[in-house]
Amino acid sequence: MKNENRLRRLKGFIRENVKAAGKKGVVIGVSGGVDSAACLYLAVSALGKENCLAFHMPHDGRTMNPEVKLITNKLKVSLSTYDISRIISIFSGMTGETDPLMIGNFAARIRSAFLYREAASRNMLVMNTSNRSEIMTGYFTKWGDEAGDISPFGNYYKSEVYEMASSLGVPEKILQKPPSPDFFQGQRDEEELGISYRELDCALACDGKGEEEKADAELLLKVRELKEKSSHKRNSPIRALRFD
Repeated sequence: MKNENRLRRLKGFIRENVKAAGKKGVVIGVSGGVDSAACLYLAVSALGKENCLAFHMPHDGRTMNPEVKLITNKLKVSLSTYDISRIISIFSGMTGETDPLMIGNFAARIRSAFLYREAASRNMLVMNTSNRSEIMTGYFTKWGDEAGDISPFGNYYKSEVYEMASSLGVPEKILQKPPSPDFFQGQRDEEELGISYRELDCALACDGKGEEEKADAELLLKVRELKEKSSHKRNSPIRALRFD
């Protein structure tokens, strides 16, 4: 019942904001992961498939993730693919950059630029696919996957997104897939964070709410460190005071 109520309100949130902006619908960058899949399912349910456009943008020469085709075929949503590998090659050649994380961050920003171009040319909004767990720990690319005009799941923890995704009918194959930003093969969210999403969400939900005893003390400290180190990413740009 809780998920049904949440989803009903989130659909209303999407419809209201698209209408208020005078737009036709939304564009969504899809990766094959649970967050973008849930966003696409939610958007289609709220606006209809004809008002939702999906874009997939691989950056390292790999073929399209099969999960992307799975959900777009199932929803009968228009899917466009931009292989941005050539742009990444130019970037690496000009800068000498070889670090896959740096390259991945650049790719995320390029994807954002493409999404905004598509949205502007089609009179649509860009839907952000981030969740609260990523936002509060800084596990996102500034000006990249954090970008968007509306963010249905920005105030929901990753575990809650999984619950809503299941209610929306997102395929089990995607629900069981290890979460990853997919900057490179084998990359995993929980390995890089050093904590499972179940533990992370528990600590985030308890911290500052007078319920800290519900979370492991060591994990709570780790989560607080992640929040503190990434605070600049949630408050950008940091504006100076007026010095008159």
